[in-house]
Amino acid sequence: MTALATVLVDFERLLDGASREALLQPAQDGGWGVVEILPHLRDWDVINRYRVERILSEDRPVLEEPDDSLWEIEHGYSTQDPHKVFAEFRTLREELIEVLGAIDEAAWQRLAVIGERELTLHQLLDEVCERDADHLEQAREALA
Repeated sequence: MTALATVLVDFERLLDGASREALLQPAQDGGWGVVEILPHLRDWDVINRYRVERILSEDRPVLEEPDDSLWEIEHGYSTQDPHKVFAEFRTLREELIEVLGAIDEAAWQRLAVIGERELTLHQLLDEVCERDADHLEQAREALA
């Protein structure tokens, strides 16, 4: 769970050290800038919370694998304020951490089916942490 919280500290440092203009710029390689990355993480945390709640309350729930390929356009990522979005992401993530902090060891082994895969809650959260790390690195590169 430490990694789930650490990403908040890392992004806060990144935001504190960057100008508003830099946060709104696309990456030098044409990829996402921070302005797109933060809403994407926030939107995924809404889904992550839903998934966790289903896994904890149901036996082996079957969960959808959302198609996030158009979220940038559908949700207007580039028009959102990175600081406001980060505050929303922080709130969602802290709520998720609170829920996870209250579960016992057996709950981490509860199963869900997502798409074609069966995975434990622990494996799901490992994937969340990997996504966080990838997007944090992407944000650092965008601000370099």
